[in-house]
Amino acid sequence: MNKNVTTIIRPYERYTEISSGDMTRIAGVAKETTNSKNIHLAVAEIPPSKSSSPHLHLNCETAIYVLAGEGIFVAGKKLDKHNKIKAGDFIYVPPDAPHKPINISNKNPLLLLVARNQPTEIVQEIKDENELSKNFKQHNDCTVIHSQCTDNKSSEIGKVNIGVSKNTSNSKAIYMSKIELSPGISTIPHKHSDFETAIFINSGKGLFISNNKLDSHVSISKEDFIYIPEKFNHKLSNIDSNNSLSLIIARNNTDHNIL
Repeated sequence: MNKNVTTIIRPYERYTEISSGDMTRIAGVAKETTNSKNIHLAVAEIPPSKSSSPHLHLNCETAIYVLAGEGIFVAGKKLDKHNKIKAGDFIYVPPDAPHKPINISNKNPLLLLVARNQPTEIVQEIKDENELSKNFKQHNDCTVIHSQCTDNKSSEIGKVNIGVSKNTSNSKAIYMSKIELSPGISTIPHKHSDFETAIFINSGKGLFISNNKLDSHVSISKEDFIYIPEKFNHKLSNIDSNNSLSLIIARNNTDHNIL
């Protein structure tokens, strides 16, 4: 593996990105922190009763997981759709899709885990929302996948909630799911054939085991990020005998091809 690549990013190693309105975003997996090429994963925070600016992304697909809080995700070709969101929901944002998340709580922040399939996004701010109705073109629309509507699967390693995929949202190059790795369980050693992966540790503690001989063992815990390049041998292990290891996983490919 390239020596310039970093695989584990601790909370204090995150990269502070530009703000959008009152929303601030701090990246875990980014070109600046891991030398990733086609996957980016960050935590965005919107303070109580605040929102991001209305905007759209011109060059990338985006997948979002609501980590905490509740809000309104304003979307639609004319910003005329108001979707309630809460912890556990997923959101798919295609390129050229106007949107604006709003925190409706007056006490708690709205925390969003945001993934995209480009190292740098090109953002177009919408200075006047009324201009969308006057200059309507071929804007795309977002998809909100509520927690009860995710594609839920159970396996021998735990539970999988598939949020953003080509089946749930017609995404083409971004995927996001939540995995609850059962107590004391490990995944099989494997490699991802043709895509990069970014992981956020939502809760729990475990080990990230990697390298060709699986001789690298690094402890992971809540709020750590993991970057996994293409064709990088690895597995994840839950070292807690009582609690699940909760992982939010994003990748720049909707087909899960492993080696």
